[in-house]
Amino acid sequence: MAKTVIYTKTSCPYCRATMEGYRQQGIAFEEIDLSLDAQTKAMVQSKYGAKKVPVIVEDGKLVQIGDKNGNG
Repeated sequence: MAKTVIYTKTSCPYCRATMEGYRQQGIAFEEIDLSLDAQTKAMVQSKYGAKKVPVIVEDGKLVQIGDKNGNG
């Protein structure tokens, strides 16, 4: 089973909607709130070039930055 990580920020409506979609589909994931961890935020920006959230990573591979419509 793939390990899915969703990097989020506190109060992000796109993050909440994305996580809710994963829950409705029964897809397990780990949430990491970048608002609480500046070091991880810097890693996500450096490694994935992400300047918006949510950032979805499956098995170490970038799947999505922002919501499905490119917002975030």
